[in-house]
Parts: sequence; structure tokens; C-alpha cells
Amino acid sequence: MNWLELLERYGVPLVVAAAFWWFIQKQNKYIQDELSKELRESFARVEGIIIKLIDQQKLMQLGQKGIESSYKSLVTIITKLYKDEKKR
Repeated sequence: MNWLELLERYGVPLVVAAAFWWFIQKQNKYIQDELSKELRESFARVEGIIIKLIDQQKLMQLGQKGIESSYKSLVTIITKLYKDEKKR
């Protein structure tokens, strides 16, 4: 059998199958493109959130160092005052 006989014998089902295949290919491409776009947008949003969290953590660490140095200064001053008071 050559391809013309196959087309004459199975013409309509073959055309319907080809149309379904084409539709499914287009639909899959559309879905993949949309999902890829949404994933890129979600990734960019999550990346921005992570960067902000890292920035906030760094600010908190710097603030904590400032508080720690203030605490050490207060301890030094109070210790010095306490020793001076003891000497009197």
C-alpha cells in the first residue's frame, strides 16, 4: 500500500488525529510558555524577598554590635564607679 491508498482508506481518522496532535502541541507550548513566565516572575519575587531578609539581618547584626559595645561601655563605667566608691 502506498500513502495515497492509506489516505483514501484512513483519511478522516488520520486528519482528525493530525488535528488533535497539532492542537495538543500548540496547547502544550502555550502551557509551558505560561508556566515558564510565571516561574520566572515567582523566582524574581522570591529572590527580592531573600535579598531584603539578608539586608534586614545585616542591619540587625550591626545594631546588635552597637548595643553590645554600649553594654560593655556601661559595664566598664559602672565597674570604675563602683571601684572608686569602694576606695572612699
